[in-house]
Amino acid sequence: MKIVTIFADDYFLVSAKYDGEEEDEFTKLFTRWTNPEYLDKFFSMNENDLKRADWKGISVEQAIIETRDEAYSLLGYIKRLYKKPRNERIPILRQLFRSLYKDGERYAFLDMKKAYGPGTKSWLRVYALKAGDDMYIITGITIKLTDNMRERSHTLAELNKMKACRQYLVDEGVADDEGLIELIDN
Repeated sequence: MKIVTIFADDYFLVSAKYDGEEEDEFTKLFTRWTNPEYLDKFFSMNENDLKRADWKGISVEQAIIETRDEAYSLLGYIKRLYKKPRNERIPILRQLFRSLYKDGERYAFLDMKKAYGPGTKSWLRVYALKAGDDMYIITGITIKLTDNMRERSHTLAELNKMKACRQYLVDEGVADDEGLIELIDN
């Protein structure tokens, strides 16, 4: 596993790149969520979940359109966030990345977080570890159509990736954001 930068001169948002994977998780976010073939396959395989009351029986075709629109909006949002000064970014990041667990914070460092897509009722999820006031490590992405991550193998896999990334960083002795930056630089 490696932790890679997204914006070369800034560490506010970095991404996990897992062994054997061609892309880091941030890159996957946009290559998957904007790819109509990938989305068609995903939503066709999970069509029963689209029939849940939460999604009001949306068609596969409309799900693809909405997902692509949200992905492009999210990319634009992150690019605009990158251009903001650190002191303005911190409260925005805290609002964007919420605790993975309903009962709030679990760890002081490397707490597990999630961000939603920009839609009113979005199924897009970006999972991250919080590594300081202004630093998040993207550990995975998914389209979450069910209430609980453990209900589907693809969402459970993202939870496991988040835990594996956290354990990797602990094993590497990363105890603060400076330690993480050193790991990235090596």
